[in-house]
Amino acid sequence: MEQDEGRVRVMSRQERNEYDGVTIEDGNRTEYEQSKSGYGYQGIRIHTLNWQELLSGRGNWLQKALMIAGAAAVLAFLFFVALPVIMVLLGVGVAVWLFLHLFAGR
Repeated sequence: MEQDEGRVRVMSRQERNEYDGVTIEDGNRTEYEQSKSGYGYQGIRIHTLNWQELLSGRGNWLQKALMIAGAAAVLAFLFFVALPVIMVLLGVGVAVWLFLHLFAGR
């Protein structure tokens, strides 16, 4: 076993498929890399769309529709949920203040 540790060799296709660990690739491109490029694989690409791009006409209609729907959802939440909660809390605060000043004598 100690004799085999010093020698390094390229794995066969069967060994590579069955091996479940980290390997060091040789200088040539592997079949896996060649198959990725053969199918048009380009890696992960992240694209963000900001308001300027949305308003200037860049981006497709689906991105624009999703952006508008997201903005509408935020505005609806603020108007129908956050604003009523703030108004109720403000009303409770005013009612407590009135009660303390009128009946408690503070």
